[in-house]
Amino acid sequence: MSFRDYQQAFTAHIRDPRAVPRPAGVPARRMRVYNELLYNNIEGFLVACFPVCRQMLGQRRWARLVRAFFRDHASASPFFRRIPEEFLAYLGQAAAGKPELPAYLRELAHYEWVELDLETSDADARLPGHDPDGDPLAGRPLLNPVMHVLSYRWPVHRLRPRVRVREEPTWLLAYRDAELRVRFMAISEATFRLLGLLRPEAGLTGGAAIERLGIELGHADPGVLLRFGADILADLRRQGVVLGTLA
Repeated sequence: MSFRDYQQAFTAHIRDPRAVPRPAGVPARRMRVYNELLYNNIEGFLVACFPVCRQMLGQRRWARLVRAFFRDHASASPFFRRIPEEFLAYLGQAAAGKPELPAYLRELAHYEWVELDLETSDADARLPGHDPDGDPLAGRPLLNPVMHVLSYRWPVHRLRPRVRVREEPTWLLAYRDAELRVRFMAISEATFRLLGLLRPEAGLTGGAAIERLGIELGHADPGVLLRFGADILADLRRQGVVLGTLA
């Protein structure tokens, strides 16, 4: 057996020790150390990022899922901190072939992963020129770049073991504030759409975005909608979602 073939046999056994025989010449005790060390490292990273997923599945189903991920998924990144992202990719691929997985699991995992993504983001390292005291109605609001505006089929923020939750359209805002704390809040569908209209590439002032939203909603009173939108923008500024207006 060539060294390459030996490496492949060695790693294949580590990925699936029950189905793939141990390479000849490797003591069982030493092989078991490798098996447990590598699996436990992967499982540890996943538990740290997806504690609610594990609670919802229970220990046995969770262990089977982690083993399947460890065995079957070809990761695109060699970095340990990317393991949760690779797990998300695996869940997206595995969902169709694993009907025993709960329908909400992929969205719940994404919701949990968002916190890690925001904690480690450096998207705010270089902000564009802006006026922190600018009028968000007259100017183009600068949104916090360390932010996710989320839309789910399931109320992922309310999923807990032994709590019956049904499918329900859900909109959430997640962002990192000035104190480097990750925050989540439930928002309305209208606020979700308004934040989409305020993306920098849209080039809209806050007032123009609210007007566009009113047209989409078929709102009968533009004045009422403008006041509603102004209150939302003011609240988002207080919470650190709107950082000012673009220069």
